[in-house]
Amino acid sequence: MKPSDRVIVEILVAAPIDVVWRALREPAEINRWFGWDYPQLAEEIAVIFGDDAVVASEADHTLSMMPDRFTLEANGEHTIVRLIRSAPVTDASWQGIYDDIVEGWLTFIQQLRFALERHRGAERRTLYLNGRSTASGTLLPAQAFGIANLEVVPVGQRYAMTNGMGDAMEGEVWFRAGNQIGLTVDGYGDGLIIFGTRPRTSKSPHGGGSAVITIYGFDDQAFAKLQDRWNAWWTGLYESIEVQSQ
Repeated sequence: MKPSDRVIVEILVAAPIDVVWRALREPAEINRWFGWDYPQLAEEIAVIFGDDAVVASEADHTLSMMPDRFTLEANGEHTIVRLIRSAPVTDASWQGIYDDIVEGWLTFIQQLRFALERHRGAERRTLYLNGRSTASGTLLPAQAFGIANLEVVPVGQRYAMTNGMGDAMEGEVWFRAGNQIGLTVDGYGDGLIIFGTRPRTSKSPHGGGSAVITIYGFDDQAFAKLQDRWNAWWTGLYESIEVQSQ
């Protein structure tokens, strides 16, 4: 790597390198893990991952989309996925400053791992909620949901809780990072919730956060019911910036 390079995400995916490579190169596969469903998702995928936007080398499994690049390294039947940023040391990612793009990639790469390890080839449904706290002392989303009660549960271990909506919920602690936590949810068809925390800014003086909910196996009626429940809980606590679902 060059002196200006920094590994901003590195995870081990329980899938062969060719499977992971296809998940980064084929639009239909990218659609199964990247971001969340909304009308312009296909256009966003083309802008970020399309042939006009990236330099891809299948021979060494690298995908460059300046200033970032993916590198894949085979580890038996597993794959080490790294996202490397080439940027000057004044870049926020070098300084430990909150960076929306870095946080987004962390979420998306964890979604990639989850899709390939738990739901390879399956179609998902998603709900995305983004908002800001309206008053000092308002609990941030993960806290309001009751995640603080899981602090003693190691990553990879099972949990059982009653969430902030009053619903019993079980699953596995999927990952923890500085501003994020991911939980699998048995009752969402072995789904995934990722909460993100956003620090105070001029537009969000009391901070805020987001939730990406990935669901499998729900029909339209069941999904609409879950969507209404999440929306009611969210809007009762936060000023919504963006809500997307499909």
